[in-house]
Amino acid sequence: MQNLPSLNQKLKEYLEDNNSKITLIKSEKYTLFSKGDLKQGIIRARNAFLNAGVKQGDIVIFQINSSAKKAFLSNFFALVSLGAVPAFLTASRNRDQVHRLKNVAQSNPKSFIVADDETLQFIKFLWEDIDEKRLIITHEENQDDFKTAESDIAYADVKPSDNVLILYSSGSTSDPKGVVMQNESFLKMIKSLEIALSLSEKDKWLIWLPLEHVFGILAGVVLPMYSKSNVVHMDAGDFIQNPKSWLDAIHQTRANKSAAPNFAYPMILKALDGSENWDLSCIDFILNGGEPLSRKVVEVFEKTTEKFKLKKKAIAPVYGLTEALGGVCLNIKACYPEIDLNQLKSGIDFDLTTIKRGDMDLISQGFAIPGMEIGIFDSENHRLEELTIGEIHIKSEALFSGYLNLDSSGLFVDGWFDTGDLGFLYMDMLYVVGRKKDMFFIHGKNVYLRDIEQVVEKKFSYRVAACGENNSQTGENAVYLFIETANTDEIPIQKIKNFVFSEMGFSLKEVIPIKQFIRTALGKIAKQKTLEAYKNGKI
Repeated sequence: MQNLPSLNQKLKEYLEDNNSKITLIKSEKYTLFSKGDLKQGIIRARNAFLNAGVKQGDIVIFQINSSAKKAFLSNFFALVSLGAVPAFLTASRNRDQVHRLKNVAQSNPKSFIVADDETLQFIKFLWEDIDEKRLIITHEENQDDFKTAESDIAYADVKPSDNVLILYSSGSTSDPKGVVMQNESFLKMIKSLEIALSLSEKDKWLIWLPLEHVFGILAGVVLPMYSKSNVVHMDAGDFIQNPKSWLDAIHQTRANKSAAPNFAYPMILKALDGSENWDLSCIDFILNGGEPLSRKVVEVFEKTTEKFKLKKKAIAPVYGLTEALGGVCLNIKACYPEIDLNQLKSGIDFDLTTIKRGDMDLISQGFAIPGMEIGIFDSENHRLEELTIGEIHIKSEALFSGYLNLDSSGLFVDGWFDTGDLGFLYMDMLYVVGRKKDMFFIHGKNVYLRDIEQVVEKKFSYRVAACGENNSQTGENAVYLFIETANTDEIPIQKIKNFVFSEMGFSLKEVIPIKQFIRTALGKIAKQKTLEAYKNGKI
């Protein structure tokens, strides 16, 4: 992977290639976004940035709702061509999101903010003293009031060590971490994924995930650009309102690659009414990542969609994190080797009871992508052998360079980065069993929230979320179990409490039935927000 072209070179090649098409779907209406229109959009956006004073290397906080696909793509590619650095934050549509934007902007006082009209109104209303000189509004139509204007795209000379992208990882609402990707490492990761996924110009992606998140920007924008493949962009809101519209679109467009997190599959199964007449034989794989994968959900989905000719094992688990641009390992062939659970050991303080009882949903996340090394370590950084649970560390030349404005010393130990996840290796395939931050010390023992969820889901078949609370005043920790259900009065609360106590040896603080989980824009359950809303009497 030596002598990789710059991101700008790949963008130039992509814009000059008229074979790769961009199709937009909104409310079942299909529109072709031609390369000519995209170029004009990029030029308009460049002029807006240049007139606002944006220079190469400047950070521009992205506040364009990904439902405005033309504006999103035009502005992103305009920033790439300028050598400026797009920093992705979910478009601010409420007080918490504006507060988060404000903190990010104030920690980067020389940064700019680009927003669509609707998002801009929220920002101005909720951030009254904002410096409007930093705001750049984007329109999908031409603007004629520029002091200077370009008529073509000029590409900045981007060096290997230049920053090209900032992705904010999911942290607390007010204090997210900016994951900085440099040009060379970014392109190495994209090249590795291109090889691992066997991508080519013949591919057609169909993506409904929000583009400002790593999964969306990767599969919906960067990979199609790099491999000069076709891409179909569907609005995430259309999927949420009508989950079947995703498979409708695959059937109509004959897309062969797509992606969706675990929560999407039960939504589709629930929406099926027998009127469907799809042919999904075109699909090579559907990447499944972003939240813990349920093997049971995948098996039910694949069994149900057999009649639509979806290939067996088309749902491909992927394990990644923002610091690795979402790519660490893939299980493209959905291979799940049998494991002798009696051979499983722990190299850290981890209770194996739940796993050995067969209650945990062990899913192989596959093999490391090219150029990526995965190691399992104990708490003292000793490397552990196969079938031994420990901390998952990764090493690659394609990882992030550090967190924006934070001390990055100590992030890498001998080149290894601690993911914060726990798991083990078997036959060189990775299995994830939990996260360190999901561990709580309760009643004299370590308890993992995912263990609780899987034990309850297996017994009662409810969709649940376990939320931990550390009480600094009393020194006591507690776990709340939320259950998503349409019939909140029918949940056997005491029975569930008794079951968890008998199975795991500790008491839940509360079991709370709710109509609907609070979710992130990507669809993940926002556990801490759900707990906060409950404690504040909002649910």
